[in-house]
Amino acid sequence: MLIEDLATAWALGIGAPTRGKYWQEKAAKRQKILDAAKSGRPSLLSGSPAEISEPFTVMLWGVTSDTVGEWLRAGEVEAKDLNQLKGFASSAGIAEGPARVLKLLEDIVKLQPGEILVAPCTNPSWAPVFTKIKGAVTDIGGLTSHAAIVSREYGLPAVTGTGLATSVIKTGDIIKLDGSTGMVTIVKRAKA
Repeated sequence: MLIEDLATAWALGIGAPTRGKYWQEKAAKRQKILDAAKSGRPSLLSGSPAEISEPFTVMLWGVTSDTVGEWLRAGEVEAKDLNQLKGFASSAGIAEGPARVLKLLEDIVKLQPGEILVAPCTNPSWAPVFTKIKGAVTDIGGLTSHAAIVSREYGLPAVTGTGLATSVIKTGDIIKLDGSTGMVTIVKRAKA
């Protein structure tokens, strides 16, 4: 639409009205949204239905009535006071090692061999990093999420749908994940 606007204004000639102010306001609004998403702890779910049973929501995103309740209870506690998170047991096995929290795609180059990937979620462009990691933990995702499927393909333990992993776990924390029970434990906090 922006290009169409520009082409129309150009075709009409000098002095033709443009929607420049509209596009600037739209860009400023989107920048505020991006800035808010990059900073701080995301607000937890509220106003969710009494029972979440829609299969796509459960299997792909890992959102159930139980997980929402768990996230809300965890949200009442300071992140530094949480030492254990519950999520979906998405790929069997146990791994322990240093966490690498990746909230932005450009941070993926910081991932070191032997670390445990902690991310909001993963997508197919992240597949090559699964050869480096010991395991994966995600905020969102169920049994059919990308992180779960690729972890099973590579024989890596994974816990998905923790809701809070990227807010509670910090890069350098030593964590233990159990992909058979869905538990993630912070064994030792990284020095600040």
